[in-house]
Amino acid sequence: MLHPAATRGPDPRERLAAELRRVYAPPVGPEERWRRRAAVRLPDGREVERSLAYRDDPGFVAAASWLVASRARDDAPLGAWLLGGVLEARRAEAEPALALALAHPDERVAFEAARALGAAGAAASLEPLTRVAREAASPDVRTAAGWAAAEVARRTGSGLEMRHVPGATPFAPGFRRGVSWWMSESRQDHGAASFRRLASLGVTWVSLHTWDPLQRRLDDPLFADPGPRHGFRDLGALVESAHAAGLRVMVKPHLEMSGFDASDHNRIAMRTSRDWKRWFESYRGYILPFAREAQQAGADMFCVGRELDSTVLAREADWRELVARVRAEFHGPLTYSANFDTWHGIGFWDALDFIGVSAYFPLSDRADPGLAELEAGSERALVPLGAAARRFARPVLLTEAGFPSIPNAARAPWREERVAADVWLQARCYEATLRALARQPAVEGVFFWLWERTSDPPFRDASHAIVAKPASFAMMRWYRAR
Repeated sequence: MLHPAATRGPDPRERLAAELRRVYAPPVGPEERWRRRAAVRLPDGREVERSLAYRDDPGFVAAASWLVASRARDDAPLGAWLLGGVLEARRAEAEPALALALAHPDERVAFEAARALGAAGAAASLEPLTRVAREAASPDVRTAAGWAAAEVARRTGSGLEMRHVPGATPFAPGFRRGVSWWMSESRQDHGAASFRRLASLGVTWVSLHTWDPLQRRLDDPLFADPGPRHGFRDLGALVESAHAAGLRVMVKPHLEMSGFDASDHNRIAMRTSRDWKRWFESYRGYILPFAREAQQAGADMFCVGRELDSTVLAREADWRELVARVRAEFHGPLTYSANFDTWHGIGFWDALDFIGVSAYFPLSDRADPGLAELEAGSERALVPLGAAARRFARPVLLTEAGFPSIPNAARAPWREERVAADVWLQARCYEATLRALARQPAVEGVFFWLWERTSDPPFRDASHAIVAKPASFAMMRWYRAR
């Protein structure tokens, strides 16, 4: 039964629910996901990790259930998400509440409940999960429930396999079903658990990238000292973990501006020929050790550069020489990741094995666009890539493609903003992109940006990251289609 949010007297459930609202107030911005450990101070003066706050309170499950029944703001999805984070000793108490939440009229609540049961549900949750996987109106809820049922069956030995959710067209067997994977997911096991999770979502490739802010100014030919902070910590172990999970690996170093500006690297330009020569010496000194390391680690593909299009347009011959040097170090396929608004001017694709594009194409200028409009926008963006594939006799990879979880996701997919999150628009953009990709045989793969931890709860995270968001299940529906 739903109840209004207004308080009527000293109800302990409401008091604890109010504290949980305070602890999980909306993040100030998408960068909050990078905070190592979000800590909160409790009324008794203790400072605890936020993910553990009040979990030992005897009234936690009741308070979270009270939130699920609330009509206020996004109380209900918050309550369902909290029920999924109970201590192991309280899971039996929380599971019936989660099973009820699966039938909630708000798809956000049903989605969070399905995810929570997939992570920790017992055999009793199989029946409601399989029912929701068949009957839910939202395809993302159906996919999440089907995944959850398969996970519960795996843990309990019930033998159930995930049902195919209708609506997705299978890609060709060799299509690179990829994600861009950030090292925050490596944890203590060199990414093994994360890679296994990705394999369960139908992912077959991961792009391992760096974030190296070494370009000091747009016209500076000398890079900053990288120090110990940048590059890969143990690329060989990461590649080994990915291969053990059945995934193949592209290594993709990212040269960035030293001020961490995520856009200016596409405007690098030297003032003199001498400076251009020195810049390429700096870049060779940067990229060739990565190529050598990728070869030694057993990586399956290498990206020679990412969104440095101003340098390619100005000095194509130097880039061709650089590609030849990279081939001497790395013996597998090569690509380059051109930016979405300048890729058409790049002319050295014949020196590479794939045309690569960071595909942050705007899909719509309208607020809250529908799926058909988004699909049409994606189709318009992808069709010219087919012509380029024919011209250069090279297949295309979307070396990056993604959307932030914000209302402007379709208008400016490359930009994160400090606004309230919209994870469902992000999911629609993914669905539209995948539908359009299914009709473009010249595009032989996509690496969705980004598989990285989110701030908690994920449905309030405004970043590009898709972990625990509906977009990851839209991706799964297409990647696992058969």
